[in-house]
Amino acid sequence: LGLLSGGHLVEVDRSELVAGYLGQTATKTAEVVASAAGGVLFIDEAYSLTASGPGGDQYGQESVDTLVKEMEDHRNDLVVVVAGYPRPMGEFIGANPGLASRFRTNITFDDYTDDELVEIFRRMADKADYTAPPAVLARFRELLATVDRDDAFGNGRYARNVLEEAIGRHAWRLRDVEKPTAEQLRDLDPEDLS
Repeated sequence: LGLLSGGHLVEVDRSELVAGYLGQTATKTAEVVASAAGGVLFIDEAYSLTASGPGGDQYGQESVDTLVKEMEDHRNDLVVVVAGYPRPMGEFIGANPGLASRFRTNITFDDYTDDELVEIFRRMADKADYTAPPAVLARFRELLATVDRDDAFGNGRYARNVLEEAIGRHAWRLRDVEKPTAEQLRDLDPEDLS
């Protein structure tokens, strides 16, 4: 669109912004912002920068303070997108007076529907070279009906976790089969999903 000089994307999380010692974090954060200048900086789970423990998190706060300054210095040729769960993101934006004025657009994504999550599960199984027959998808749908859709609900991550656990149970189920067929090795069973 010509809004940015480069248009590239730099994706980071806390570990790529925060250093092991005070004073180093500002440099590390500034270097990340410099690498994104002319493009988009995407900070996943940005609230982890301000997660507070006893005495607060000086390292994360140093990163946030540096980020605010760097965003101002590069305001004409940098887009910063921060992402995470709604409630902790609200706390993150409130951690520094400069953040709220710099992140004026807030987009909240709805949770996936059950149909969408079933399709995500099926596609992940296919990609992992497993077959999820209709009975398995029905069992996954039953599990979805029991899951709390609170602020911590993982959406697609939930589908991935269920699939990974099912693959583990599938392997355990086949442990005593001396010469499993290709079909046995690929086909998930409803009992693999708990």
